[in-house]
Amino acid sequence: MKHCYHCGRITAGEPLFCNTCGRSFDRKLCPRLHPNPRSAEICSRCGSRELSTPQPNVSLLFRSGEWLARMLLGAFLTLLTVFLVYEVLMQALQMRVVQNGLFLIGFLIAILWWLWTKLPEWLRKFVRKQLRKRKERHEQE
Repeated sequence: MKHCYHCGRITAGEPLFCNTCGRSFDRKLCPRLHPNPRSAEICSRCGSRELSTPQPNVSLLFRSGEWLARMLLGAFLTLLTVFLVYEVLMQALQMRVVQNGLFLIGFLIAILWWLWTKLPEWLRKFVRKQLRKRKERHEQE
C-alpha cells in the first residue's frame, strides 16, 4: 500500500500511480513507465518529454513521524488486545463451570494417552502409518 501525499489517499498493492489523483509515487515516469528522477525533464531511456507529475516531496522528518505514529498506535492496540484477552480468560477461569469443564477435558486427555501406551506396538505403528498416508494424500490434492 502506498500513501499519496498530494491527495491523502491510500492505494493498495505496489502501484506506480495514485488511483485518485493520478500522480506517480516518488519519481517521474514516461508513457512507457521508465523511471526517472524528480528533476528530469526528458526520459533518460526513450527521450519522451511526457513525464508524469510526482506526488509532493515529503521530508524525512515527516515520514519518520508518520512511521512512529503508526508504530505507537499498533503497539497500543496490541497491548489493549492482550489486556482484554487476559481479562476475559481470568473471568472465564473463575467460573466454576469452566473450571469443571477444563478439568474434565484434561482428565479425558490423560486417559486417552494412558490407553495409547497400552496398545500393542504393531497397532500404534499401523495407526501412525495410516495418519501419515492420509496427510500425504491431503497435501497432494
